[in-house]
Amino acid sequence: MRRKKRRKQRLKTALILLIILFILAGIGGMLLVSHRNKAEKEQRKQEAIAALESIPEVTATPVATATPVPTATPTPSLTPVPTILPAFTPENYQGTWYSTDGLTTINIYEISLKSVSFTYKRVNGRDHSLTAEADVTAEVAGNATQFRFKDSEGNKAKGEFVFDKSGELYVKVKTYERADGSLTYPKTESIMTREELAADTPVPEPESSDEQTGEYDIPYGEEETYYTE
Repeated sequence: MRRKKRRKQRLKTALILLIILFILAGIGGMLLVSHRNKAEKEQRKQEAIAALESIPEVTATPVATATPVPTATPTPSLTPVPTILPAFTPENYQGTWYSTDGLTTINIYEISLKSVSFTYKRVNGRDHSLTAEADVTAEVAGNATQFRFKDSEGNKAKGEFVFDKSGELYVKVKTYERADGSLTYPKTESIMTREELAADTPVPEPESSDEQTGEYDIPYGEEETYYTE
């Protein structure tokens, strides 16, 4: 019994010593790897320093200075630098717009801060199969444009757009000369909307040329230029 206990005790002691030796060997290996890494970093550092020191110094060549130094004279720029922000964002207005009475449709298919191109369509308030249409191109100044046109019925009209910074489009169009026999003619004064409205309630077109009175009696200038489809 005593011999067995002694053997067990010796085996236990030997196992503990082996574990300790294994741990020490692992620590020694890690320390050796760390030492090698530090040595390699130091070697690379020394090689980089040596490479930098081997680069020859470049001595700057003195530049001759004119005496006296001439004074520069500012030259006016041919292209003026814009200092005013754009009045509106053209992309916000491209597409189709509808009047609040549902009778006018405007499709802006090309627009910039300089010009706008659109189609204007007016539906007869009594008979929706009757329409008057025109294709218009006009210059843009600031956030507005003024234009005139002759529509598909032969009516002569003029109007204006206002491109509000908030994204709203205000349209005012009136006829100053109606064509003989035309039952539909341009007439719009509305803040336009993107939603198409059904013109269910008949809106009669005036039978007489009432639009020839007021601020729209005389066309812009004497020479007339029309944009038609």
